[in-house]
Amino acid sequence: MIRRWLTLSWPLNLCWPLPRGNGGALPPPASARERWGGLGWGVVRLFAVGAERTTPHPRPLPTAPRAGGGEHPRRWLRAALGVLLAVGFASAASAQTPPPAQPKVTVGYVDIEGDPRHEPIRAYERLVLKAREHPFVGAQVGIEEAQALTRVLKIDFALERIRVKSADAVAPAVLQARQERDIHFFVIDAPAEVFRPLAEAVRGRDVLLFNATAAEDTLRREVCAREIVHTLPSLAMSMDALVQYLVSRKWRDILVLHGPLPADAAMTKAFEASVKKFGNRIVAKKEFTDFVRGVPFQTVRARPVIGSIELEPVAWHWTWERNGGPQINTRFARAAGGRRMEGPDWAAWIAVKMVVQATLRTRSAEFDKQRAFILGDNSFDGYKGLAVSVRKWDQQLRQAVFLAAPYSVVASAPVEGFLHRSNTLDTLGDDEPETACKLNR
Repeated sequence: MIRRWLTLSWPLNLCWPLPRGNGGALPPPASARERWGGLGWGVVRLFAVGAERTTPHPRPLPTAPRAGGGEHPRRWLRAALGVLLAVGFASAASAQTPPPAQPKVTVGYVDIEGDPRHEPIRAYERLVLKAREHPFVGAQVGIEEAQALTRVLKIDFALERIRVKSADAVAPAVLQARQERDIHFFVIDAPAEVFRPLAEAVRGRDVLLFNATAAEDTLRREVCAREIVHTLPSLAMSMDALVQYLVSRKWRDILVLHGPLPADAAMTKAFEASVKKFGNRIVAKKEFTDFVRGVPFQTVRARPVIGSIELEPVAWHWTWERNGGPQINTRFARAAGGRRMEGPDWAAWIAVKMVVQATLRTRSAEFDKQRAFILGDNSFDGYKGLAVSVRKWDQQLRQAVFLAAPYSVVASAPVEGFLHRSNTLDTLGDDEPETACKLNR
């Protein structure tokens, strides 16, 4: 017998032998149904309504109409296909409905337009002694690294730059971003005088601010706010690192030359406290107004120069070649168009990384859980060898400090031999008994 075939390209390919003649009878002979494994109208109906059974429908197949009447089998087929296509299109429409939006963790980056701390240091108009940039790129690198976790966590990460026109506008900008855009975490790139009114404005609110560019000790000792984490080393930490190295080299007698600016006075005060702490001796102190770059090689006797030139304490240096240093330096240079990563860049980067890691470890975008993880007894890889963590008493990020010459890292502090009862990183900066800030009480 010659048969014609009708094939549908849909979830199920239906093959039905249409006999010639026979008065247009619908059901094929029993032998034909057996040869096709029972695939008949019952199967068409079951598949159309989404059933998972593959056995024929228990209802009886329609009988052939009497001669002179009845419907052609193609009409039955079109009716069944109408049900199948309707259900198919409904399924396709539901499949095209966008899935619910994933939770998003946004980090705000707040800086001040025209901040003089980021202007180049010049000897005169043509000669730029040091180019100083906003560390925003460091935060960008941290967010870029987080994108690989988006699929795993089902949580998106974003960075929003919030640039204000004055120091007075920082606190209102933070509060507005919190209320209108649901941002809980902020990297603050602002001078020290911003933090006291900012701390008052956010006190008791569900925010966590990361100080990435202000090293002043007063922020850790006097402002002392639960809503602020300091990722940049304090002046006390930097000076302790420098003096530890002097002690290790047995360079005990020190001549201090300092400039006339308030920042010079703050650095000198921190250095004097470190000298007293570790038992060195200042033999003389003198104010001068010349550039510090003119000091090396100008002494009668050969003497090392430390502080703001030659050997400097820094949070990060582009020549660090261990613990993942080359990888982060490369990623940063690529993102910054070739600029080298410096201490504030690292401080902004680690702030974002701490937020991302807290999200990963808690598997949550809930602020309370993230904040508890960041401020808890947890550590983070800062690519400095020793894991970094937040001190409970003043929320300073404990970390290693590099002692760097222009083209190499000479040493990393804590220097070997300086011990602590619980964490050698706490030999740098204010240990718990040494500070009036007691956030852990």
